[in-house]
Amino acid sequence: MTKAKTFLPDQSSLTRADLFSIPGVMRASDLRRVQGIGHSPEQWKETITAAVYNKLPIQQIEEHPYNTEYAAKDVYQQLLKKAPSDREWAVLFRMFAAFYTFSSLSERLDEANLAAETAERAGYDVLFYLADETFDAIKMTGGVMPFAFEPYIDLLKDDTGRLLSFPFEHFPNARLDLYRLLWDSLFTKTDWRREELQRTLPGSGSSTIQTAAHMHQLYLLGEMDKFTETAAAAPADVFLHFLHWLQDAKRSDRFIPVLRAAAALAGDGILFIQDEYSRRLFVRQLIRLLDEDDLSVRAPLVVKELYTALLPFSYVSLSYFLIGRGDYAEWVDLQLLMNADLPDLDRAGLKTAIKEAPGVTLPLLHQGIAALIAQRNRNSYRQAVKFSKRMRTIYKKLKRNDEFERWLDWVANDTKRLRAFQEECKKGGLLHD
Repeated sequence: MTKAKTFLPDQSSLTRADLFSIPGVMRASDLRRVQGIGHSPEQWKETITAAVYNKLPIQQIEEHPYNTEYAAKDVYQQLLKKAPSDREWAVLFRMFAAFYTFSSLSERLDEANLAAETAERAGYDVLFYLADETFDAIKMTGGVMPFAFEPYIDLLKDDTGRLLSFPFEHFPNARLDLYRLLWDSLFTKTDWRREELQRTLPGSGSSTIQTAAHMHQLYLLGEMDKFTETAAAAPADVFLHFLHWLQDAKRSDRFIPVLRAAAALAGDGILFIQDEYSRRLFVRQLIRLLDEDDLSVRAPLVVKELYTALLPFSYVSLSYFLIGRGDYAEWVDLQLLMNADLPDLDRAGLKTAIKEAPGVTLPLLHQGIAALIAQRNRNSYRQAVKFSKRMRTIYKKLKRNDEFERWLDWVANDTKRLRAFQEECKKGGLLHD
């Protein structure tokens, strides 16, 4: 009995501090909710949803769509004032408030009779603000979730699927971003992710973001072969959701499979961005995520495939990539395809290509000189003479002087009415009286 008492002390000997050190045991004050938000996750959800619906009736959104952001932020801030006094519960409530304000507002905007562009402008900034607020609340938990939080997290997990299954079209990017944020940072158990993987299996009626959500679960589980396979069968516009994975996978073994999947979709996927400026901006963001020095060794063909698919927006990157790898013939083909100007190329690889593969550059020089002559101004004539003299040197090195002379005779005859050009040729020593 003495030994038993040694190892199992009498309960009366435990102080209040000892009791509260036991995981799962909390003070009554910790469990108290502020009056008005309820005592269960379902009541919290109902409180938040009702607040959004009351503050933002559909008629008001339709009449004053651009006031939506201010009204939504106001209702969210008012909800935060109802948070429990205990810090951990307050953080959890903030997570709930941000998520369900986002969810309810998305539904409200979709239900309103607004043009797609108007709805986008009205809700875009505030939805991403609420997504950021959700993420901030998750970070504030420090990854520690008391046992008492489980039913709340379960409800959030179940309702996260609604981000994918709205029967609406607005805000797919914002909804998918919040979905991925939650599964990246909050729902981290492997069993949960495997269940979600099955739930999100693409079907005949699946939307692009539903397919992207399924791919995200494959990504999180590290099933990269299936990720690539699913991407190959996915709608091409899923390509627009690859920035998240490329950013997250940097310096990991998942990066090249993600890049390979992106390259296969890029050519058709980029066309889903409507205006040229936005396409160019998207491609610039994507290319910034690539470490070419590393990838040119590990996966050069994938990088080239991606850049080629994204032309003309990736032209500069592909040009430097090819010249850096010494692929001079392909570099010349690219410049011919893009009708590049010789003066610009002189500062972007032409000198190197002429030095390393002079014969390969001749078609480019011929095309470029003809384009300069066609501009019909004194400066372009001088440039044409400059590059003609450089081309003459190449033909001489290749011991093909007669070809150059035949070409020069043809040019002289073809441009005999262009007196200014003839004068520049004589000044440059190409033609003689």
